Amino acid sequence: MKKVIVVVFTLLGSISQLQAEEIKLPALQYVSLVDSEEFYDKLKNSSLLAELDKDNIGTPIRLLVTYRMENAAGGSAAGFTSAILAGGSLGILPVVTNNDFVLNYEIKVQNEVIASAEYRENFTEAINIHSDKGFYGLDGEALTWAISTTDTFLSDMENNAELRALVEEYDYYFAE
Repeated sequence: MKKVIVVVFTLLGSISQLQAEEIKLPALQYVSLVDSEEFYDKLKNSSLLAELDKDNIGTPIRLLVTYRMENAAGGSAAGFTSAILAGGSLGILPVVTNNDFVLNYEIKVQNEVIASAEYRENFTEAINIHSDKGFYGLDGEALTWAISTTDTFLSDMENNAELRALVEEYDYYFAE
């Protein structure tokens, strides 16, 4: 019985040691709607995504970062009312929008998603209808928040079982 307990604790110790190991993905292509060098550099400087490259066209692994704006509860009616008031004042009053900014990270292998994460934050903006920024430009608070999600994303991916399995398979077939 004592031998069984020793073996179990030994196995549990080795499993936790394997889970604590940092993983490093092989070469992967970076495709993103977030047009920010700071965002890219923060991802690239991590140990997990050290092989990330914007110009790595032929690799089967891809990190795809997209974002979208979704109307918050009551955001449609408030935005419509705000747009009518802004139009009626000939642009003197701003259009006020209240949207959820949703940021998606996907790691794909041969266009099949093997790991993904989605982060959401609510933003309210006052926009002048005569500005050329557009209603869904990514700057200011939204860009700062997007950059702040990289740490959470990297932490989530370090603990992702599918990514660990991918790295193990690559190491098995392509170890140096």
